Amino acid sequence: MNLETNRTTQDGVSAVAVAVVGGMIAATALDAQTRPPTDLEILNYALSLEHLEAAFYNQGLRQYSSSDFAQAPFFAKLGDVTANEVYAYLSLIRSHENTHVRSLVAALRSFGATPVSPCTYNFSYSSVEDFLKVAQTLENTGVMAYNGVIGMINSPSIRTTAATIATVEGRHAGYLNVLNNGLAAPAAFDAPRTMAEILAAIAPFSRSCPA
Repeated sequence: MNLETNRTTQDGVSAVAVAVVGGMIAATALDAQTRPPTDLEILNYALSLEHLEAAFYNQGLRQYSSSDFAQAPFFAKLGDVTANEVYAYLSLIRSHENTHVRSLVAALRSFGATPVSPCTYNFSYSSVEDFLKVAQTLENTGVMAYNGVIGMINSPSIRTTAATIATVEGRHAGYLNVLNNGLAAPAAFDAPRTMAEILAAIAPFSRSCPA
């Protein structure tokens, strides 16, 4: 699954996507044409993405060990890069994503807002190689999501929080692009995407979400 493919079917998928991702965020996406989202809605939108990424790495790195990575045919192409190095950095990315979740939850609570709860997720991969491709998709989608909303944030402190997370997501995406035989930064600019586009892109990963 990639975002470009999803865009071609967005009209049919968006209604499903916003229903899946949950109450407040759904309302934000559906109302996006009549009003801009509030800063706190954007923070909860970001939290929904970070919940998704954190759950992906928490689940995947429980399922696959460093020895599983070492035995994957994928690593025959990497030369001096060892499976242990890759596994260690993926573990660091997992730590980053869990820290992002905690930071966004704390930020929302500091404003008296209720943080959105994580969904039950459905990640479809059956090998180390598949896991790395999904990781690449999620990280690049996260970059596009932050790019799409950061200009709408009014609060300087919330804008700084979003920007400092977005740049780290960009580093994750670059690393995973290279691991998947691509360029770290294939273009001079990263494309922003709307909330509705991002929700459509992540809908296949969400099985059910709390109201």
